[in-house]
Amino acid sequence: MSKRIDGINLLVCSFLMTITLALVLGSLVYDGKQRLVALVIGLPTIGMLAFLMLASLTPALLAYLRPIGVSEDDAPEAEPGGSPNNLNTGTWRRVGIVYGWLTGYYVLTFIFGYYVATPVFLVAFLTRESGLTWMKSVGVMVVSLVPFYVVFRLILDIPLWPGVLPRILPGILGGGSIPQLN
Repeated sequence: MSKRIDGINLLVCSFLMTITLALVLGSLVYDGKQRLVALVIGLPTIGMLAFLMLASLTPALLAYLRPIGVSEDDAPEAEPGGSPNNLNTGTWRRVGIVYGWLTGYYVLTFIFGYYVATPVFLVAFLTRESGLTWMKSVGVMVVSLVPFYVVFRLILDIPLWPGVLPRILPGILGGGSIPQLN
């Protein structure tokens, strides 16, 4: 049974890889934290994109990706009548759901800041969409957010966006401006 290569995914990953490589290579002329932040974010992104591109070229890797939620079932199926339109209603519904979650996360982050919005988003998303229990969702959230806090706040000493709510209601949560990279 032969599998077809997902050309759209490969094209999107190639485009994102080009942008990421340009940003990382462009950051090499910066000094200090600016360069370090670009490398800390860019190099893992390049690694994941390379892995996704490899998975697009070798569909057998999808078996290894199933535990993290990537499945062959997520790919749109061809319609039985041989129609070239293979984007069915279910696929567009799923795209709408994902954009709804992302929009909600952006709004939460803008209002409440990274430190409040990200844990709330991760627990809600993992519980609702992945079907994890509350305890597993909280565990995944802690395991994924502690490294970000350690890298950005403790190692790089870069405060993450605190949200606009502290600016509107000063003294409650503190902060409220976009931090500069010095």
